[in-house]
Amino acid sequence: MKQLASTTYGLLERHERKQLWLLITLMIGQACLEVVSIGSILPFMALLERPEAIHGIWFTEWAYQTFGFTSDRSFLIMAGVVVLALFLLVNLVNALSLWAQARFSWMRSFSISRRLFESYLNRPYRFFLTRNSADFTRNIYQEVRQIVTGLILPSVILLSKLISIALILLLLIYINWAVSIGLAILFAGTYALVFLVSRKALTQIGKRIVAANEECYRVTNEAFGGIKEAKLGGLEDAYVNAFSPPGHMVARMSSRRIVIAGTPRYLLESVAFGGMLAIVLILLGTSKGVSEIIPTVSVFAMAGYRLMPALSQVFVAVANIRSSTASLDVVAADLNETSSNPSDPAPIKPVPFEDEIVLDDVSFEYDENNARVLDAINLRIKRGDSLAIVGPTGAGKTTLVDILLGLLEPSTGTMKVDDNVISRSHLRGWQQELGYVPQHIFLSDNSIAKNILLGTGNTAPDQERLAQAASIAGIHDFIMNDLPNGYATHVGERGVRLSGGQIQRLGIARAIYANPSILFLDEATSALDTKTEQSVMAGIQSESDNRTVVIIAHRLSTIRFCDRIIVLEKGRIVDSGSWDELHDRCELFRELAGSDES
Repeated sequence: MKQLASTTYGLLERHERKQLWLLITLMIGQACLEVVSIGSILPFMALLERPEAIHGIWFTEWAYQTFGFTSDRSFLIMAGVVVLALFLLVNLVNALSLWAQARFSWMRSFSISRRLFESYLNRPYRFFLTRNSADFTRNIYQEVRQIVTGLILPSVILLSKLISIALILLLLIYINWAVSIGLAILFAGTYALVFLVSRKALTQIGKRIVAANEECYRVTNEAFGGIKEAKLGGLEDAYVNAFSPPGHMVARMSSRRIVIAGTPRYLLESVAFGGMLAIVLILLGTSKGVSEIIPTVSVFAMAGYRLMPALSQVFVAVANIRSSTASLDVVAADLNETSSNPSDPAPIKPVPFEDEIVLDDVSFEYDENNARVLDAINLRIKRGDSLAIVGPTGAGKTTLVDILLGLLEPSTGTMKVDDNVISRSHLRGWQQELGYVPQHIFLSDNSIAKNILLGTGNTAPDQERLAQAASIAGIHDFIMNDLPNGYATHVGERGVRLSGGQIQRLGIARAIYANPSILFLDEATSALDTKTEQSVMAGIQSESDNRTVVIIAHRLSTIRFCDRIIVLEKGRIVDSGSWDELHDRCELFRELAGSDES
């Protein structure tokens, strides 16, 4: 439990910890007021039983004289009003405490989710190659929410109720220590028995819920992400069938958790009722008459009225905490991994590209036990060059481009831009010089213009520059003539209202609008027909006299204009040269070119 508390406390930032201690202070004040309100029952009931005692107690006599009461009856009425006002004040403070607890807990949901989201975005690209994107969505929403509802909020409630219970028990011990200690032992024994029976089951339930939620998120992400293939292949039932077992598991385990957490309440209430009868019998056996035990029984009854909900909430809180430890482990592990590998907070250092990019003996493997994807790559790219990278599937083309983009660090060797070795301290500055068009373009559910501006940081587009970028990408006429609202037309989620070729041309326009020093095209025209592809490539060629272009081509006929073509095979550069040179001497290049060589 100590480790659990330490891990949960470690999720909070410094100002959040201060807020937590303020909340604890409020809850201590709330508990003290509650004890005072319960303790006021005893003297009030005693005065009702024996009004003449008003003049035998120094405090009540002082109040009687100070406030000018003329009869015992009027004093008792005012005393009742004070007791009632005290209970109303307690309930008001309880409501304030409830608001403070809820606000603190749910604001932590926001702050932890935000930090987790930020931590994922700041991870190196390599991290995302080994994780499922559904994990990130699940952790940010489901697991953080489970931490709030199952750990932070229950922990605050647990602390609040334990303080109240402790102070109430101290009051009861002061009134009648023997009866109070007996009741405390009875309740503690009952609680311990229930907790020992249920704790292992609650831990296992939490682990099963986390695993089942992971599978549910994975299936739904795959289904909606590939909805076209799902509809075309009639895979609706297959996805529903895949979703059903983990979904059923989540529902079954969640209901079981509620039952285990809620059932002990009835056992505790039975024990409490039996305890009250035992108090009456014990007091009857030790007192002279019923009138003498009424004040004491009234206090114990009021204490029981306050204690029973508190005891039930304590058990529910502990049950939720036990079943939520798996969620805490998942989120804390990801946040701790980020803190141990922080992103570079230093200001961005510009890396202007004036002369050349040099790869010096660069090799790369995704894992130390795996074969090298790139092996001893030596490459120079001059500013203004147009370079094509070709090779069979698995040759390492995309990995080479990812290294040039700074997304992957070489396992061995270095990459230099002019005199700058590209390391973490120069990475953001280098990437600001780049434009990148992947094969699969991301589009937000926004307007054409907003999608072209995506990632540039601009909110108001330069209309002339926007039209020029779209014209080079071969999509300006389509936007102006075929779309109802031109550049203001919304594309739909993931560009559902556009064809694959139109989406790719929007991606090219986005990269060109950013005016990068070097433009990377990673099979960026694969969805275009031959004529459109040639037109787009001609547009890129015509405006790139001083811009370096690196291309991974889907069809080799479109890279004839390139100054140089390198041929990769099994992670090595096997040849390089112009189209004609490679066609004459490189058999692998001729095989790759195939029918495109004409």
